[in-house]
Amino acid sequence: MNTTVTTHRLVIDAATLPGGDGKADLEVECCLWGPSNRPVVVLMGGISASRWAFDSVHGPGWWQDVMHDAGALSVLDHSFLTFEYVCWPDQPGAETPLITTADQARVLRKIQQQLDLPQFHAVIGASYGGMVSLAFAALFPQALARLVCIAAAHKNSVKTKAWRLIQRQIMQLGQRHAESPAAQAEFTALARALAMVGYRGELEWQERFASESAGRDVQAMASYLDHHGQRFAARFCARRYAQLSQSIDYHQVDVASIQADTLLIGFTSDQMVPTDQLQQLHQALRSRSRLHLINSIYGHDGFLLEAEALNCIFNTFFEEHNHDHIERNHRRASGY
Repeated sequence: MNTTVTTHRLVIDAATLPGGDGKADLEVECCLWGPSNRPVVVLMGGISASRWAFDSVHGPGWWQDVMHDAGALSVLDHSFLTFEYVCWPDQPGAETPLITTADQARVLRKIQQQLDLPQFHAVIGASYGGMVSLAFAALFPQALARLVCIAAAHKNSVKTKAWRLIQRQIMQLGQRHAESPAAQAEFTALARALAMVGYRGELEWQERFASESAGRDVQAMASYLDHHGQRFAARFCARRYAQLSQSIDYHQVDVASIQADTLLIGFTSDQMVPTDQLQQLHQALRSRSRLHLINSIYGHDGFLLEAEALNCIFNTFFEEHNHDHIERNHRRASGY
């Protein structure tokens, strides 16, 4: 994406978040891609996503394949807001409070207000970001015009909670028994490897690793999982991983107050967010909404890999609203 980016480091009063009393204020880093006088679109990804959604000096953007110059949402017509999810800092001897998807939504609202941004043209969230997008739309229904929720629902299944519980227990073992930060990182890498098993669809695993040679598939999988686990652990500490993992487990949104025109997108092979959960969410919404299920082998990671299918759906959804870009952009965050 060929555009300028403005970075911001904002201070969020911890007392404005539940569980924040007595805690140090939180700093949140965010980026505004393009000028703020264009319709602003918020982009949020999974727990490992950063504010660098597009290619930059920091490396390839995590959503560059979907959000590019020829995509449905062009930088020529829009600005994009990205930010880092917040977590509570360590306080020795004190129990770390829960950070919720609603808290992340409140942080997003603070960003909108502090930067004096207009009503968001759209809030687009995928995976963890999809949960935050639902919480934002429910808490601040007038702060956005459109909601796009991908591979996320208003609550999570018991099975996925068990999956994440085991991941956190692996990291707890590392904290108790590993003698160095490097050794602890090995446990974080193992927890992430376990998570990776659930992110891809069954057919994709089969096509990627199936082998007629006994044991070769296991060797190939071990190498793949070790690579992704080690890469994650190199930039993600166990404390942050555990907080965001637990945040997912406690995610639950009453969607009755959502007013935004809503687009839900799911993937038929997604083990983390089964399609029946999205259908339940679709039925619970009172606002205008539509549900698209993409037939994909990539499972939950479809939000990263099904770029062409996503852009086709985005084209149809956003084409309906092209006429009101300028009108929406005159409403500032402070004017609600």
